[in-house]
Amino acid sequence: AMASEPKQHPEADKIVAEFKGPIEEYHTECGGKINKIHDLFNSIAMANGKPPLPPQAVAGLCRLVEDGPKDENGIPVLTLEQVLGAFCAMIPSTDNKEIFEEKVISNVRESVKRIRHQKKVFPELQGPLTELHTKVEGDANKLHAWFMDLLPEGAGFPKEQFMIVICRTPPTESKIALEAFLSGIETNMDESDTVEKINGCIKKHMA
Repeated sequence: AMASEPKQHPEADKIVAEFKGPIEEYHTECGGKINKIHDLFNSIAMANGKPPLPPQAVAGLCRLVEDGPKDENGIPVLTLEQVLGAFCAMIPSTDNKEIFEEKVISNVRESVKRIRHQKKVFPELQGPLTELHTKVEGDANKLHAWFMDLLPEGAGFPKEQFMIVICRTPPTESKIALEAFLSGIETNMDESDTVEKINGCIKKHMA
């Protein structure tokens, strides 16, 4: 199986070094936490029509070491070098700098904007989101219905996808844990998700 994998680009280090700026910005904003790096890799994969990466793949790409540093919640923290190395490993030998910028780095830049927005607005939303979760007792159907109300008219986002992609919860569960719900919403917010918009939607579902 190994033979069929695309070889790493011979100039991968040079290409990634040119875009060290935005990668470093994201690394700084997220504190190097592996779950946030995983979110970034998933958004890159999905933007390019590929399936999300399993945690093992992310650990492998970043050459995670067992006894490496962790944050206060036990989440592994990656160095900038580990993350840059993962980006090097991602470049197929057929790609060039322009393709890499378009397919990958454009998503890194968007993710930097998104994570800054999340940091700014999420603290105001944590309380109301927690109240909503309590009110519906974590019911997956009700939380999905609320989520659908946030999306543009006619957007399709099946409940199974909401549970797997957003809340990282097995789709067979009938309830979503509070932490999974909060971090899923926080991670997937973008600049169009204002406090007003989300609070309005929460109030509607609390009524």
